[in-house]
Amino acid sequence: MTNDGARQATVRAATGTALTYEGDWHALFDAAEISPGPFNGRMLAWINAQLGAAYADLPGALDAFAISQGAPNWSSLGSFTIGGSTYTPSLDFSDARNSQYVAPLAA
Repeated sequence: MTNDGARQATVRAATGTALTYEGDWHALFDAAEISPGPFNGRMLAWINAQLGAAYADLPGALDAFAISQGAPNWSSLGSFTIGGSTYTPSLDFSDARNSQYVAPLAA
């Protein structure tokens, strides 16, 4: 499996989707309550939320996210961990018309 494929598999596991590459990511962005918009802008917002950062450029943010996951850069990143202490997706797809993001409980 390629690194792109491994990243998509990670996103699909978190969202329960089987869409296009971008469609799976958009489902993840929706679950994280990232405002609708173009893919690159939503990816930047999601990474900034994951890292608690304010990157202005997507390439820098992608590499910073990869480094936070133990990879030297985005192109080297395969599967990854979503969340940590600030965000853990919990999705209810029992009724696809009514799927929703459920905030994790405080520890």
